[in-house]
Amino acid sequence: MTKDFALAGLRLGYVVAAPQIIEALRKVCPPWNVNALAQSAGIAALRAEGYIEECREKIRLAKEFLLRRLSNIGLTAIPSQANFFLVKVGSAKNFHRALLQKGFLVRDCSSFELPEYVRICPRTIPECDKLITAVKEVLKDRNWT
Repeated sequence: MTKDFALAGLRLGYVVAAPQIIEALRKVCPPWNVNALAQSAGIAALRAEGYIEECREKIRLAKEFLLRRLSNIGLTAIPSQANFFLVKVGSAKNFHRALLQKGFLVRDCSSFELPEYVRICPRTIPECDKLITAVKEVLKDRNWT
């Protein structure tokens, strides 16, 4: 529910499992673990037919847009099936910091033993376009390397 329906603040999720696993979970789960407002929001989200597919298509298009634009400015991205991808930028730590100063947060992948890569997740096309503008500015100003 957190990722699929952007309901992170409600701390709402669900489990699909074998009956014995559900029974074990019930033993450790407090009776007040989900409030009525969160339950109502979750039910409304699950009833929103087509929402997940609509979001999936928007993310796919935004991802294609970003990959194409990053390639056009000379950056190499590693293709992925996920809604994010890795981009080789040189010093991920410094690139991350430079983009952060421009208001954009990308994941420095140094902690994954990939010090030359950042992870980028697509957002809306207009936001992706702004990110590309910021990336161009960062690449132009080589003080971050």
